[in-house]
Amino acid sequence: MRLTITFIYLLGLSNVLQAQNPLATQPHGINIISDSQYQQIKYNGYTIDQLNSVADDQELLTDIFGNLISKEISDIGYASYTFSGLTLGYSTQYEEDYISGFTATSRSALTVKVLGESIRVGDSFDLMKQKFGSDVKIKPSTLRAPDYILIFDMEVNEWDGLLIYFDASTNQVKEITYFINP
Repeated sequence: MRLTITFIYLLGLSNVLQAQNPLATQPHGINIISDSQYQQIKYNGYTIDQLNSVADDQELLTDIFGNLISKEISDIGYASYTFSGLTLGYSTQYEEDYISGFTATSRSALTVKVLGESIRVGDSFDLMKQKFGSDVKIKPSTLRAPDYILIFDMEVNEWDGLLIYFDASTNQVKEITYFINP
């Protein structure tokens, strides 16, 4: 009897805690923005086009992202840069170099500006709702459960994107990732 009461209590407590977690109750999906709005996203003050134009310029990359810790060039045309709290990859196998992706895990490494609003590692989900509206969509992470992802994609290409990962236990941004499929 006592075990049954304890189980019922824990089940009820679990439901209350889940109901209080804003990530668990937020609408699910991807936040689609126009191609123009997507191209205007800024990463430490620079659009992707601007960053692509400085591909492989270590001095400018250091000015933008801080001290370069390491750089690796692969045989297949890929350059990987590591800065404090940020990794950045360039594809160098095509006529023009371009950023294939980056990941920031430190608040000081990257500020992203989407639709005029800044996002940084450590920001709370409540702050995201204030900035982007209470109906901003998120998705449970299939690869990093129980975390959630706030995704911004352009309307003409839902395969590339800006992903903001939230730690489900703190409801704070723990990682910001940008990627583009070749």
